[in-house]
Amino acid sequence: MSSTKPIKPHIQSTKIDTLYPSYDVIVIGAGIAGLICAAFLAKSGKKALLIEQHFIPGGYCTSFKRKGFLFDAAVHHIGGCGKWSVVGRCFKMLGIEMDFYHLDPMDNLIFPTFSIEIPADLDEYLLRLQKRYPHEKDNIKWFFQDFIRLYRATFHNEKSQIIEKYKDMTYGMMLDHFFDDSELKMVLSGQWGYVGLAPSKASAIAMSQMMINYLKDGAFFPKGGTQEFANAIFRKFIDFGGHVMLSSKVKKILKKGPSVSGVKLNDDKEIHSSVVVSNIDARQTFYHLLNDENDVDAVYLKNIEGMKESCSFFLLYLGIGKGIDLNTLKRGFYLSGSNFDSIDSEWMYISVPTSICQALSPQNKQIISIVVYKKEEFYKNVTDWELLKQNIVSSTLERLESYLPDIKKHIEIIEVATPKTLERYTLNTNGAAYGWAVSVDQIWEQRLSPTTPISGLYLAGHWTRPGPGICAVVSSGWSVANLILKNWR
Repeated sequence: MSSTKPIKPHIQSTKIDTLYPSYDVIVIGAGIAGLICAAFLAKSGKKALLIEQHFIPGGYCTSFKRKGFLFDAAVHHIGGCGKWSVVGRCFKMLGIEMDFYHLDPMDNLIFPTFSIEIPADLDEYLLRLQKRYPHEKDNIKWFFQDFIRLYRATFHNEKSQIIEKYKDMTYGMMLDHFFDDSELKMVLSGQWGYVGLAPSKASAIAMSQMMINYLKDGAFFPKGGTQEFANAIFRKFIDFGGHVMLSSKVKKILKKGPSVSGVKLNDDKEIHSSVVVSNIDARQTFYHLLNDENDVDAVYLKNIEGMKESCSFFLLYLGIGKGIDLNTLKRGFYLSGSNFDSIDSEWMYISVPTSICQALSPQNKQIISIVVYKKEEFYKNVTDWELLKQNIVSSTLERLESYLPDIKKHIEIIEVATPKTLERYTLNTNGAAYGWAVSVDQIWEQRLSPTTPISGLYLAGHWTRPGPGICAVVSSGWSVANLILKNWR
């Protein structure tokens, strides 16, 4: 990648007096899919308006600063940034240049009794697994052959025998089909947190989309933090002549007969367009922004009503002072399950972004980011979120101290985000981290289509196809832009 300095565009709205009364396209939500979609449409010469309720773009891919520490809100690395992968090709098409750190090893899996390092190379990983589990050597080869074929078929969005074979299969069923060794199945499931659903429920297709994308290309960290990734797309959108309204909330999607006709903002200002792209929570879109019972087909609404959102997380952001060595703290999943049947137990994901990019913190200080997964029952009916937050901090730091003795003495800053925090900033139902859960009945053709029963209304992001993850939503935004341009032609 280029050696340019991190992009720092002026994060501000287009001046009110320069806004148009109507646009070719209005995009609701400046998450990554919305940014990508808007950028491609603006690049094609369309008058595009991007409307975002937050004061910065990026959705979950944002950063915030506290006393000189720059914390990544929710995204800790990105897949598909290689030259020929989805993000890499997308950035090349848009003319975006930015620096990435290529992470190797790609990840670590730390179980109660052993740990596994995952290299940033698929062939190397396969060989390491065959060496560790020689009795499953052939099965490992056959499993990855099918897993790669499944990934390629979904990537090219094509129906095939491999899709038919696995489309109704959970990832756990797929593993059982190939392997007997419980530990091997546990290792191959250790990264399920990236899709937000345990192997017994997660679609085999969803796991192939996530795992192969990471294993064949590695993981990448944007120089300057994940906000820089969103900023790069945002700036390019502005360069293409796009308009943006930050800290602005859409109150209603307007319709004229069976078609969209624009949006109404919270201040009742109306802006007109025959094409609207919703990059926000699907329930918000259809139950709040389209709130007339005649606005949406009843069968379509009933389908959405029956869908289940993904899990949410607790996130801890720690600013660490001088005098402690964090080199022994491996980046990766710290799982509490001791066998394949308990792989869905609570876990935490730990990263030390300052070991990758020291500029994120004051000199000689460091950052530890921790994602904590708890089963939904743990926080489903919480009445005192502040007390729960304190308990999560206490138990997580105690566990962290088992890996880094005396770490508490070096903590200068603690910030915490709960599912309620995620819901407040994104309006995602219950703070859903990955849109709809990636169960067998909510993936591939069972996931919401980018087109809707309302003419001119499109969906982008992790609530639609192909699914969750930065690479997937980049693909979503890109494909929706192409679909809109194709329909125009």
